[in-house]
Amino acid sequence: MWHYIVMGFGWVIETIYELVQNYGIAIILFTILTKLLLLPLNLKSQKAMKKQQMVQPVIAELQKKYANDTQKLQTETMKVYKENNVSMMGGCLPMLLQFPILIALYQAIQKPLTYMFNVPYKNIPGEIVEKIARLCEAAGQPIAENVEKVVSQMMQTDQISIAGMASKIGGEFSDWAVNFNFLGLDLARKPSEAFAAFSDPVANISTILLLIIPILTVLSSMLQSRISMAQSGQDKNTQNEQAQSMNSMMKWMMPLMTGWFAIILPAGMGLYWIVSGIVQIIQQLALNNYFDKKGEDFVVKVPEKRYQHGKKGKKH
Repeated sequence: MWHYIVMGFGWVIETIYELVQNYGIAIILFTILTKLLLLPLNLKSQKAMKKQQMVQPVIAELQKKYANDTQKLQTETMKVYKENNVSMMGGCLPMLLQFPILIALYQAIQKPLTYMFNVPYKNIPGEIVEKIARLCEAAGQPIAENVEKVVSQMMQTDQISIAGMASKIGGEFSDWAVNFNFLGLDLARKPSEAFAAFSDPVANISTILLLIIPILTVLSSMLQSRISMAQSGQDKNTQNEQAQSMNSMMKWMMPLMTGWFAIILPAGMGLYWIVSGIVQIIQQLALNNYFDKKGEDFVVKVPEKRYQHGKKGKKH
């Protein structure tokens, strides 16, 4: 089942690529398309975070009132969430449901030969092994020994590079060729190659410019994280010390981890993460603005008192 889902994504990428003849543009259009398909889940997640944000002033009051009684604070906080139908997992669950889809997207992008050209990456036929070995030799990267093992590893983790070599060599390898040139950058190459290029006086400037990819990946991921925290009401004024420490760690850990992968993986993967992050930011801002204009305010209730946040509206 999983294989067919990934094959479906691969077919979409191939179809888009056939229309635009550029892998970078295909990734951008493909990412936008998938984000639109996932919009209903994002809508539900954003609405849950908006409701969490609205109860934060009440939670802040409870934290001051029961600063020395942790158990009472937890009890009253849970009452607030329950009475206002606010689930702390409401914003996370839709995102968790997206993870299997995101993993499938990752595989479809990482393995263009398999999911665009139906080249198997398991139990690879001998003729495919020989063809890849000839391609590596023609590209000046001959496989000296353990050909089957090396080819198997390349097909598992480095198909973008194989397709990139095929596009440069052509000839018998033209059926695997993919145009990875995007704004002067070779999306089949890894940004990590730029570090060696700094010490090479004749290095191609485009190799060094590949570092733009992980830099933009980190920046888009950090901005997305900050917006998510702000829109869910996770600010320093309403958090205890432990929560602040956890959020601070996540704010830096995820962007840096994504940036590291964007350095060691082909730049095409980094481009996907950049576009995905930008589209997600736009969706978050647009949906938040939509909820504000729609009047998603509601009456926040707490034991013995009712606190009204904003103007009166529908109860949720």
